Amino acid sequence: MGFLLAEILMLLVAAAAAGALFAYWWFRRYYEDVTLEYTRSRDEWTSWRRSFEERLATRPQVDLQPLTEQVADMDAAVRAINLSPVLSAVSGLRMPTPDTVDLAPVHSRLDAIEQRIGAIRMPDAPAPVDLEPLSQRLAALEKRVAGITIPQPKDVDLNPALQRLTAIDTAVRAIRIPDAREPDLSAITTRLQQMQAHMDAIRIPETVDLHPVLERLSQLQTRIENPPAPPASKVGVREGSKNLLSHAGLGRPDDLKQIKGVKRVLERTLHKVGVFYFWQIAEWSPDDVKHVDSVLPAFKGRIERDHWVTQANELSTKPTAAKSPGH
Repeated sequence: MGFLLAEILMLLVAAAAAGALFAYWWFRRYYEDVTLEYTRSRDEWTSWRRSFEERLATRPQVDLQPLTEQVADMDAAVRAINLSPVLSAVSGLRMPTPDTVDLAPVHSRLDAIEQRIGAIRMPDAPAPVDLEPLSQRLAALEKRVAGITIPQPKDVDLNPALQRLTAIDTAVRAIRIPDAREPDLSAITTRLQQMQAHMDAIRIPETVDLHPVLERLSQLQTRIENPPAPPASKVGVREGSKNLLSHAGLGRPDDLKQIKGVKRVLERTLHKVGVFYFWQIAEWSPDDVKHVDSVLPAFKGRIERDHWVTQANELSTKPTAAKSPGH
């Protein structure tokens, strides 16, 4: 143990010696003597201060006589101001004395209120309320409510209905609407020509006149070759109006939703009333507007407020708009 301590002590001594050598080397290498620099700086400061004092002493003396005279004149002007009229006017002011306020009525009313408050007698504690009958009725009601049994809903089998709907949907989708093309009458015409050739080939005695039969056959052939156009459905005007139609039989209805303020629900209502085209609204007179306004109670005043007639005049000129019958 002693040997170990001696070894540690020797290491500490060696470390201290090495530190002292390093410090000596450091100071010898980087240390500078600032005494001479300090002396030189102090001498420069002393010389600069002395030269500054000399330059300050050589400056000419400032003449303060004009400023002194101005201050004296101002003092004399201030002393010459006569404040006696102002002081006399201020001393002559008399503050009005406030009138004495009679508070006796207020005090008397307060005394009366205090007496009334003191005369109030709080009622004694109320008698206890017997809630036993109410508790019994509530208990009985609770038992009856608890005894209510709600039947469970039965499961409804909708598969047959769904199957039938699927079959109907399939059948509807399978329907093919034929195109509205001109019928091919070439086969019928050929048959009629053959019939006419056979009729011409028949040799009938001259006593029989077949001209009526031939004329009938010619008329029949003409009607077959030029079939008449199918009669158009008659479009009627509803009673009490000028151009409210019974149905849209004059072409495809216009998109009335292009008019400002007309939504899909109002468009359907207008179709029920008999309005299908822009040209109808464009032709309305003030009386027609009143008539249509009367049959649209839920939208009363909308026609004039949104200027339907003006909008319809502009929309009816578009190429996609339906044309009026007189166009």
